[in-house]
Amino acid sequence: MTQDISPEEPSALRGPPEAPARRTLATFSSLRYRDYRLLWTGQVGHSASLWMEMVIRPVLILHLTDSALQVGLVVATRMVPTLLFGLIAGVAADRFDRRRILLACQTVTMSMHFLLAMLVLSGMVEVWQVFATAFVSGTSMAFNQPARQSLVPRLVPERELLNAIALNTAAMNVMRIAGGGLAGVLLIPLGVGAVYLLNGFLYIGVMLTTVLMRVPPQGRAASGPSPSWVEDLKEGFAFVGRNPTILYILAPALILFVFGFPYNSVFVPLLAKQVLDLGDSGVGALLATTGVGALAGSLVMASRSDIRRRGLLMLAFLAIFSGALILLSRSTFLPLALLALLLVGSAGVSYMALTNTLLLENSPRELHGRVLSLMSLDRGLVPLGATVAGALAATLGPQNGLLVMALICLGLTGLVTLGAPTLRRLG
Repeated sequence: MTQDISPEEPSALRGPPEAPARRTLATFSSLRYRDYRLLWTGQVGHSASLWMEMVIRPVLILHLTDSALQVGLVVATRMVPTLLFGLIAGVAADRFDRRRILLACQTVTMSMHFLLAMLVLSGMVEVWQVFATAFVSGTSMAFNQPARQSLVPRLVPERELLNAIALNTAAMNVMRIAGGGLAGVLLIPLGVGAVYLLNGFLYIGVMLTTVLMRVPPQGRAASGPSPSWVEDLKEGFAFVGRNPTILYILAPALILFVFGFPYNSVFVPLLAKQVLDLGDSGVGALLATTGVGALAGSLVMASRSDIRRRGLLMLAFLAIFSGALILLSRSTFLPLALLALLLVGSAGVSYMALTNTLLLENSPRELHGRVLSLMSLDRGLVPLGATVAGALAATLGPQNGLLVMALICLGLTGLVTLGAPTLRRLG
């Protein structure tokens, strides 16, 4: 059994980084660190709950309204808080105890699951309640993400950063397979209300892993708060202004979040039910297939800490992602749709692992929360993309609507590739 190691220990105690044979397995090397292991375990539970909800919330809306546009709008409602509060959440992650922020967010999310379970099981659920709980859960997620992501460099040494980020992503995608598939299976005998109830109980375990973590204080938590939140926010923007590399990393993510990611929450449920004739359980099966590809991609990234030309590779993954969406939009044959989803999952997760690693490597620790929260300006525009996706699906049908989104995604990727030589040379 591998001995637990602290990232703060002298390098002599950890052994040379170029001796992977001494590790349990290079791909999983970050799991040697106890507190990262707890964070990762919590990520597993958090991701299981997230992906189960990705299945059951659209299914609930379709049961209540039978409207593709409403599916897009509820996804947009869940993402709006990321745009509204994302930058504030980044400041909070740098000022306060990130572990306590996680606990507060997890408590809110758990409460929303139990509330929706009660409303559905009692037969009292209404459309506005689904939208209201989506907004509250989205607010919790907005504060959860920068706090969780900026904890990673505190729990592993720098040489393990890509590995740790990729393993976090792997955890999410294992649960995309298990959580999404499980939700689809459980919907048949149990129904939406019982699955929401299970989600609430799952979050109790997530909170326990956070309670057990030991994280050394740093930044504002160690030295006290700055005079104002506004000054902290200005400090983050000033850093980005002095370091345009951060902007080069963030810009392509805008393409992915606005024109790419709505495939998951808007088009997959519609394709499963209206094109492939798979029913409610098919939504979970398709999400699980995407997770298989994403898991494979994240494990490959976790095993490679020596990747060069990361900026160019990011753009290549974005192009592959777009092309796979085009293939998915034309697929009426289930095996072809599954192949497309495998490619979408693998390319998308590889892109995000490289993006988060480059952001952390190119910014100081005391600004990690604020730099990562800038991604919220991209992620926060998912509501726009989801709303457009819902409208396109309602007017053109899910296949043609997805084709339009995918072509825009591919075209913009080509423009960035040609117009940003600095990004191509990065890393």
